[in-house]
Amino acid sequence: MPSITLCMIVRDEEAMLGACLASARAAVNDMVVLDTGSVDATERIAMDAGARVFQFAWCDDFAAARNEALKHARGDWVLVLDADERLTPGGAGRLRAAVTRAKFDCGMLRLHDAGRVDAPLEEVVSGRERQGEVQLVPRLLRRTDGLAYVGAIHESVAPWLRRRGMKVGGVDVDIVHLGATEKVVREKAKIDRNVRLLRARLDREPGDVVAYGYLAHDLMRMGAVDDAFALVERGWAYVPKERAGEPLGLHRLATTRALLLIQKGRFADARETVRVARSHEGDSPDLAFLAARASELEAQHTLDPSIRRERLAAAAQGFRECLRFRGQVFAQSFVVGASSWYGSTRLGTVELLLERPSEALRAFRTALELRPNEREPRLGRAEAMIDLGDAATALRGVEGLLDDSSPDAWALAAAAVNLLGLADDARLFARRAMDLAANGFVAAHRRRRLRDLAVSLASSETSVSQG
Repeated sequence: MPSITLCMIVRDEEAMLGACLASARAAVNDMVVLDTGSVDATERIAMDAGARVFQFAWCDDFAAARNEALKHARGDWVLVLDADERLTPGGAGRLRAAVTRAKFDCGMLRLHDAGRVDAPLEEVVSGRERQGEVQLVPRLLRRTDGLAYVGAIHESVAPWLRRRGMKVGGVDVDIVHLGATEKVVREKAKIDRNVRLLRARLDREPGDVVAYGYLAHDLMRMGAVDDAFALVERGWAYVPKERAGEPLGLHRLATTRALLLIQKGRFADARETVRVARSHEGDSPDLAFLAARASELEAQHTLDPSIRRERLAAAAQGFRECLRFRGQVFAQSFVVGASSWYGSTRLGTVELLLERPSEALRAFRTALELRPNEREPRLGRAEAMIDLGDAATALRGVEGLLDDSSPDAWALAAAAVNLLGLADDARLFARRAMDLAANGFVAAHRRRRLRDLAVSLASSETSVSQG
């Protein structure tokens, strides 16, 4: 049976390392821990767990450290984990089975970012305690001559894999990552470290579109939106606008650029960004979603009815494309719920704007099957019921949403009771909605709906008083 070596690089991981090694012990024949300068009990914990421990002077280069760890591997295969990761129960047997029958050189495992450090592993994998989407990561590598990482930050084995003919396979094993929680990211200053190393990487390789994508993404997380946009524009200048050769790793750069262009109201440019990314990388839920979102928002900004309907139809088609990806896992996926509940929510909203309430109701119900407590599809479902004439059901649907967070539920309650012939109650609800309008609407089109209803109610009140 092929043997597996666990290879890790660590520093000051006494709180995390023991559980990581325990999770992987049954899956591997050998454990290598490369310490890059710990001053806590990390080395002792690794040795007590049976790992072979080696020292390496940190040089701001993750690839160099990974490659040093690889030198000490003995197995036919290498499993790569970080101290803040856990192999989930049952993974050991599936990992062993995968290498026994493998026709690939690089095994892609599913990575789940935990929503909190103490979340049970099974709750993270189920999605109940997960943040973000599941992603595929290259963590099981055939140890052949030439296996090596490149890149001082966000290191990759892509050049080695290309030489091997890009033989990649999925492995039915899950990894839970605890280090993406806000607490860990802040305590370890991960974003500041990444930004520093990525800027240095771009100084060395100014045309590295992958690094531009990672750096723009981290600047967005820091709230430096203007800096992020300036950076994506610099990076985008290096991207061929038509497909040329092998994929370029554009996903982060393209999705960040498209999102920022949407925020700036440059909807056509956002869709063109998606087109270029698709020509290089193929399609994905993120790209389909962002193109559809650009069309949805452009429709709401145009005064031309024909263009509005055309854009809404394109948005509906785009969100349906997102939903066709449901259940698939990708190497990078950033729009949470694009192929599931959020894609269905956006589709429902577009169907409302296209005056197709039955289709909208179906989409919102699909979203709520996946996220029963999500506010936006609950509001959408109630609005669809109003448009279908079922005011009583709509009113029951918004009862638990009548708070001060937004005016939407009050506006829909006003519409529902007005439909029931209760004009005085409708005026009360409408006034409350108008009082909260400064908080912003969950769905922007409801501002117009509320305004039209308020005008109608005021007109009927005037008519009654004059009579």
